[in-house]
Amino acid sequence: METREHYFNRINRFGRISFTIFFVLIFTIPTIVCAAYDIFPGLATVLKATLGLFLILTPIAVSEIVSFVPLLGSGASYLTFETGNVSNIKLPCAMNALKLAGVQPASEEGEVLSTISVAVSSIVTTAVIILAALLLAPLAPVFADPAVKTATANVLPALFGALMVSFLAGGDAGSVVIKGQWKAIILPALVVAVVHYLVFPIKGWEGVTILVLLPVTILGARFLYKKGQITVTPKVAKD
Repeated sequence: METREHYFNRINRFGRISFTIFFVLIFTIPTIVCAAYDIFPGLATVLKATLGLFLILTPIAVSEIVSFVPLLGSGASYLTFETGNVSNIKLPCAMNALKLAGVQPASEEGEVLSTISVAVSSIVTTAVIILAALLLAPLAPVFADPAVKTATANVLPALFGALMVSFLAGGDAGSVVIKGQWKAIILPALVVAVVHYLVFPIKGWEGVTILVLLPVTILGARFLYKKGQITVTPKVAKD
């Protein structure tokens, strides 16, 4: 029987190999295109185009790794950060799978289930992208419709709204039931409101804000848990 340590060693080995291939492909394809058409941009052009995005996206990427990896597990994390669409597709898919199965994140069952759910999500996403690419020309008039544009612009807010409602409505967390978890939102929400409206707008600093608020949220939730405002109780086993 494969031990837990052996499993994680294999996951990390395959993850490092796949990430190496991933990075090679990312840089190889545009290099080949630029070489074939002799359109290599100058260093100043590259820095001007990427520096702003780098400053904005790097804190967001770091905050996603710090906050999402404990929820997804090792195998699902490698798949998630290689295929993208982390917060809008992969994480909700994994969390929903864990909730439906009644399994906790970071457990052995959660590790396997989150990996399977993210893998299936990646396959479905790839299939949808291929289908959309093939039907892009015929469906161009549909995508140009104002109603469709309005709908697509609100997909992400609707997704997170649904997740928020689920978070506030129930405390099902695998083998335990958590009550009062919504109270952990109050402190970080107040911090964001005060900083945004009284100090400076946080637009463009979302990644930094998430990193700063992670320990604030954790410490606030721990304080509320010790005070009995947030409770964690095991589920009663069914016969």
